[in-house]
Amino acid sequence: MGAFLAALKEFFSSGKKLEMCLVGLENSGKTTLLNVLAVGHPIETFPTVGLNVKVVRKEGVQLKVWDLGGQERFRHEWPRYTQGCDCVIYCVDASDYQRAELAGRELHKLLSDAALHKLPLLICLNKIDLDPHMSKEDCIELLELTSIDTNPWVVTPISALKQTNINEVVNWLVKNSHD
Repeated sequence: MGAFLAALKEFFSSGKKLEMCLVGLENSGKTTLLNVLAVGHPIETFPTVGLNVKVVRKEGVQLKVWDLGGQERFRHEWPRYTQGCDCVIYCVDASDYQRAELAGRELHKLLSDAALHKLPLLICLNKIDLDPHMSKEDCIELLELTSIDTNPWVVTPISALKQTNINEVVNWLVKNSHD
């Protein structure tokens, strides 16, 4: 946990700004991840209807996060919000093998928008605390990530609920933020 707090402190004292969109299918853990990033720990959440926006200001730094609903009726809205962001975090439920193909199709549909080309993409393979769950390699294969050549991307296995590998997410955000 010390590395996580150190990375957050570095982020908030660096003078950097970041606007990001957090997208993925419903129930993939987006809001839990948002709360961990914003307040440092998970809090009770409910399914996001539409969107949540959190702005965290510390030591003059602003982190603006758009947490977009993942239900089918909201997915057509994702491009409207992602176009203005510095990066996209795509949350995937590592324990939901049945919907992995759908998660991949929705990601590829989102990235087909030329306005999003070159936008950094962090795929958070969430819920690795549940068994069975996809490996990083399974995720790359099932979501057909190797075919994405328009955006720099990386897969990070995490558990937002257990705060596993959250420091890797924060480090990626710091690296991909704008001065």
